[in-house]
Amino acid sequence: MLTKLSVRNFKSLKDITIELPRLAVFFGPNSAGKSNLLDAIQALSCMAYVRTLSDILDGPFPIRGHSFEAFSFGPGGMPEMFQKDSESFSLEADLNNKHGQYRYRVEPKIHFRSGHLSIADEYLAQIGTNGKPKGAAAVEKIDTKLHIRRKGKSGGHPRQEDIGLNYPILSDRSLVFGHPWLGAVSEELIGWRNYYLEPRVMRSETSPADVYDIGIHGQKIAPFLYKLKADFPKLYATVSRTLRSIIPSVEELTIELDERRGTLNLSVRQSGIEFSSRILSEGTLRVLALCAITVNPWMGSLIALEEPENGVHPRRLELIAQLLLSLTEQPGRQVIIATHSPLFVDAVLKAKRPPSEVRLLNVHLKENNTIIEPFDLSPMFQQEEMSNVLESVTDDGTFQSSLLRGWINE
Repeated sequence: MLTKLSVRNFKSLKDITIELPRLAVFFGPNSAGKSNLLDAIQALSCMAYVRTLSDILDGPFPIRGHSFEAFSFGPGGMPEMFQKDSESFSLEADLNNKHGQYRYRVEPKIHFRSGHLSIADEYLAQIGTNGKPKGAAAVEKIDTKLHIRRKGKSGGHPRQEDIGLNYPILSDRSLVFGHPWLGAVSEELIGWRNYYLEPRVMRSETSPADVYDIGIHGQKIAPFLYKLKADFPKLYATVSRTLRSIIPSVEELTIELDERRGTLNLSVRQSGIEFSSRILSEGTLRVLALCAITVNPWMGSLIALEEPENGVHPRRLELIAQLLLSLTEQPGRQVIIATHSPLFVDAVLKAKRPPSEVRLLNVHLKENNTIIEPFDLSPMFQQEEMSNVLESVTDDGTFQSSLLRGWINE
């Protein structure tokens, strides 16, 4: 579980530090920096298993944009950036899992003349309940070397690596297995999942595959459901049952193999008619993806979603909110959501969870810097600050706020 996140000089996140509960909802207008926050979390996760920094930062997957666009622009924009010799950003996370509590920090650096990416600093230590390091760090920078110790022991002769590697120590599998703290943090980060659901790719024809997730855009949903049905039939039945409860017109979910072609046929029967995934509505596909995510037995501790409410009928948002809240009731599970929909935020708040479990955060821009501030979880739209956010939302938000207030009829 990610309990605290600090980001410096990453895209529009010039300097933010936030504490995170089981469910964190980041609410604000488009282009405020919500997606950049999810990218920062995705970058942290990739530090544990992606081979090089170039593989992480040279878009479009898994982090959006070219590598140099991951670093914050100054007032002069891109031309000013390229006048520098180098730039760096920092990601720091406090983590809590079955092995203990840890603090991990990594500082990637880019050299603009060559485009070379390297690690300028890396740090890993166990921390106590007071948030302070316990004992010597397992990984820390001393002079021009990274010192790597087993379980943070200060004695002996730690392994040393030169500063400037093109990969983080955390991703070195030869070290992870011999250093328990590295292994514990790597295991945590590898399990994180970010989703930017795109129904169009869910329609693509696929074949059976050994997958353990629906994919960042939902592109693997058919082979995932096929594997789930074979390995965990009761969980597959739960997906079908949950889909029916959210969309009452759905009668049955089917995933079958066309043995002649070796492809999977995903279909849904609605109101007595069979519809293939090629022609299902975007809303139905998104709901199906969320149902699959919720029951995934191979899922890690953190699930991040960008605008999960897109394409879903407003009347179903409370059910979607309840579905995602149910994830946080599972031991060791955490959900992070980025949205610009006040309707969805209202649906989350109606669950009336305590602030220790659910936190609503306002995301907005100030002089091209993303600012993240907490909201008080009192009833929606009775706060002046929430009204101000609604006024700043783009046309979509204006429409939604009008719908909420009854100015527009469905």
